[in-house]
Amino acid sequence: MRPSKISAVVKLLRRNFGRRKFTKQTDPVGELVKTILSQNTSDRNSFRAYNNLKKRFKNWDALRKSKVAAIRREIKIAGLANVKTPRIREALEEIKRRRGSLSLRFLRGLNTKEGYAFLRSIKGIGPKTAAVVLLFSFGKPIMPVDTHIHRVTKRLGILDEKATHEEAQEYFSAVVPKGLIYEFHINLISHGREICVARNPRCGICDLKRLCKYYKERYGR
Repeated sequence: MRPSKISAVVKLLRRNFGRRKFTKQTDPVGELVKTILSQNTSDRNSFRAYNNLKKRFKNWDALRKSKVAAIRREIKIAGLANVKTPRIREALEEIKRRRGSLSLRFLRGLNTKEGYAFLRSIKGIGPKTAAVVLLFSFGKPIMPVDTHIHRVTKRLGILDEKATHEEAQEYFSAVVPKGLIYEFHINLISHGREICVARNPRCGICDLKRLCKYYKERYGR
């Protein structure tokens, strides 16, 4: 039942937000830093913090060697700078120590499970961050689950109410067709930001409402 529902949701989301195909690979170390910065803040602020780092440091190795205070100052706008600064530096230090250079390009040659295991073994890299790097930098078939995806798919009834973000990631990575993971991920986030918002979801204009458990329970339709 759920896989067929996912297929229906993919088609409806595509009608509203378009067909998304993975075409451009991002710098994996940059994607790692960007994702850590995005935790518990808005996209606008995390992007500004990321751009501050790019302007301040000539490369990621220069950031790794810099003083904590210098990094913290540049990412303050993203919030939780006292947490994110050591998390970023420690991750970069660990990559450098293990690989001999500050590069994650080697992940391209690993399968998804191997790449995920490597990233998760580094302190400070959680399930979502590891999945984002693998999907956006290499097009690996793994689906990161953020707060928007978690909320929307629970409301739709695709996910169990008690499912964690990590459990949701494992589930979607297993059941969503590999060629649709990128599109499903991007379009669900767009839907969560624009329509199925956390407070006062815009159910009246939602094209998914006929499939939505939340809508049926709330409006009895």
